[in-house]
Amino acid sequence: EAVAAGLVGAGERGPYDRFRDRLMVPIKDGRGRIVAFGGRAMRPDQPGKYVNSPQTALFNKSATLYALDVARAAIRKERTAVIVEGYFDAIAMHQAGFTNTVASMGTALTEDQYHVLDAVRIERAVVAFDGDAAGQRSAEARGSELARQVQRAGSRAGRGAVAARTGVAVYVTVLPNDTDPDDLARRDPDRMRELLGEAKPVLEFVIDRIASRSDLAGPEGRRRFLAEALPLVGDEPDPLTRELYVGTLSRLTGVEQESLRREAAAAPSRPTRTTQDTGGRGAKPPDWPPDVRTKQTASLERYVMALLTRFPEEAARADLAPTDLDDPDLRALLIELRSGKHSTSDLPAQLAATAAALSASALELGDEVEPGREIERAALRLREQNLRRRFEDARARLARGEGGGAGALDGEVAQLASELDELMKRRERSTVLQAADLEQRIE
Repeated sequence: EAVAAGLVGAGERGPYDRFRDRLMVPIKDGRGRIVAFGGRAMRPDQPGKYVNSPQTALFNKSATLYALDVARAAIRKERTAVIVEGYFDAIAMHQAGFTNTVASMGTALTEDQYHVLDAVRIERAVVAFDGDAAGQRSAEARGSELARQVQRAGSRAGRGAVAARTGVAVYVTVLPNDTDPDDLARRDPDRMRELLGEAKPVLEFVIDRIASRSDLAGPEGRRRFLAEALPLVGDEPDPLTRELYVGTLSRLTGVEQESLRREAAAAPSRPTRTTQDTGGRGAKPPDWPPDVRTKQTASLERYVMALLTRFPEEAARADLAPTDLDDPDLRALLIELRSGKHSTSDLPAQLAATAAALSASALELGDEVEPGREIERAALRLREQNLRRRFEDARARLARGEGGGAGALDGEVAQLASELDELMKRRERSTVLQAADLEQRIE
């Protein structure tokens, strides 16, 4: 029961206390029931400053907002939720009088957490990014990912009619340098209140960040800016909001709105990382239509390349071939990264724009995630998807009697099945090694 509840881990040397020498913080659901714990390291040599309970039958971290049980009344009254990162940030905010604050526990806001807030029927959610060096560097990337999460949530809810309720509007503010909500709320609550009031809509925030590092005075700078900003605007599910931001891009670049409208409609979506994992050894592949499978593969290969763009030193070691990528720009970019061209200034203009867009969409990896391992896992998953697609296509051709002979197709199906089985074994070994490494660091 202790293992199932996440209090005790099960390592190779037997059970161990997951929260040994940590300050314990109870995590409650929206009804005030304890469903998990968080633990802050009490010694500087402990791996991971914070550790949360693993996912259990009671606890789904991506759908839980810390302090929602005590903040719900204030959130409803003010019709606004303030979202900070950690539980101690939320505690400090409540003590300083910001009683409509919840904590996302490590991420800006997940799609599931967005739906939790949307169910409260409020108007605004303001995400406060830390002002430390890491927070300042990652603000644009995290804002971009947050915009994707909100867009996905809106699309899945079937929104898009101008007259319809469009859900929670998500805003972003970045705290001053070297401050976090815990510090600022205690030291200068008026300044915190001012920053929350000045928060920008998340899409405006990201576009402003991209514009601030783009040379909009020259045609090449404007083109690169549009290469990054247009996919974000094109993915906005609400037509009125989309049209407003097309107008913003037009004013910034001087390009006619009609041209931008056409380009936004054709722009490829950038990947949004999800918490669901399809597959697993022995699992039946999902019965998706071919176009959905293709879109999923495209998103995964862009995720892999986003990681390699962010950690280019891993490109030479990654078990990934250009032929594993369908997108010709991504194939060309992988070749350039492997040749040692790591800076966008070293790349041709088209690939530099692709690399910049990928880098902006790359997620922050947690302290417990080693980039090389994550790239290896994602590359294996991509190759598995490609093999499954080829296997299903060959099996479908065999069923239809195509391909110039049943014997040849039988051999192709058998070969692909063998390759898929070997790849799944490799992926399983990689998962076991990653889990063992994490357990060792926890112990």
